[in-house]
Amino acid sequence: MVDERGAVLVKRADAQRSQRKLLDAAIEEILILGGEPTRDAVARRAGVGIGTLYRHFPDLQSLLHAVVVDVLDRTIRAGEVVLSEAATGVDALRGYMHGAVDAGLGVVNVVHASLDSAGWPSQRAAAQDMLNRLIDMARRDGAIDDGVTATDISLATIRFCRPLAIGLDPAAEQEIAHRQLDYFLDGLTAEPGPKRP
Repeated sequence: MVDERGAVLVKRADAQRSQRKLLDAAIEEILILGGEPTRDAVARRAGVGIGTLYRHFPDLQSLLHAVVVDVLDRTIRAGEVVLSEAATGVDALRGYMHGAVDAGLGVVNVVHASLDSAGWPSQRAAAQDMLNRLIDMARRDGAIDDGVTATDISLATIRFCRPLAIGLDPAAEQEIAHRQLDYFLDGLTAEPGPKRP
């Protein structure tokens, strides 16, 4: 028998799982469409009812905001991990960019106008700081030119996340993105590294 506290914890866990499904579904829809998804499409992809979506995100803007915050949080965490574990600045840069593609950083492009608003959360500053440290590490190693900026890296990564809009399967799109990202990094750093499988 589950007590009242246990029932609350179960409900909370269910709500978190539903929210995670909705965020993942919205990221997939945005990257497939290259634009804002419909709420019906997000709910359908997540395998939940439209009422569940409305309970978590009362309007499309709140959903898009949550998606970008989620993606930024995940890419920042991934960047912090590669900064602490990578042997070289190029390895860190490569690890971050591939991880950002996997996390769906391209969704940021959908709400780019919101990124300069005063109400945007602190993820923007944290992402900028992490990117600057990645760039500094690669510069100290002599792997990249002084002209390469954190903005260059973030915008290039977002470009690799954007769909080609020619009807490719999403898995094929991602495979192409990772392969072309390796070519880009090899040219940028003049230090070929291990390719993603």
